[in-house]
Amino acid sequence: MGNTKSQYHHNLYYHLSMPSGLKRHQTSGHDHFITFTCYHQHPYLDNEHACTVFEETLETLRLRHDFFLYGYVVMPNHVHLLMSEPKQRLLADTLRALKTETSKKLKGTRQQFWQSRYYDRNIFTQKEFVEKLRYIHRNPVSDELVANPEDWSWSSYHHWLTGERGRIEIESHWTWAAREKTGVPHSSR
Repeated sequence: MGNTKSQYHHNLYYHLSMPSGLKRHQTSGHDHFITFTCYHQHPYLDNEHACTVFEETLETLRLRHDFFLYGYVVMPNHVHLLMSEPKQRLLADTLRALKTETSKKLKGTRQQFWQSRYYDRNIFTQKEFVEKLRYIHRNPVSDELVANPEDWSWSSYHHWLTGERGRIEIESHWTWAAREKTGVPHSSR
């Protein structure tokens, strides 16, 4: 079955709104605010299984590609990450691996799981960092999925609030203090 007229206009708008000749700065040593969406913004991440698979895959890649994850949220149709540049790979390669590995596990019979493009913003200041972390944690509230950030299970908010570790290690003042307490050396980041 072909696209409806509104789907056609949505797809056309999406492609026209994506900048061409985009230059990414991914070896600058900056942290990055990343957003990527499910194919045609379908809610493919609207269940516990999909969110768990995404989190487990993200943690596996965090270890394998050696990057810090400061914050994240898994929404029904998109993901936001606040992360460092990986030590072992280019950021683009890490994101490609994350999308490819989760797609293999979750795609099923769908044509495609993720949109091919993603949004990447370099974070230059502490103010921007805090702004993006708050945005990430408040996204489920803004989208009226929950009343409070702590009510959404699929984000780093609970870690930032309590210091408890979930499926993914979050780099925060809590993890810094824990390393200090155990004598584990800090990274140069």
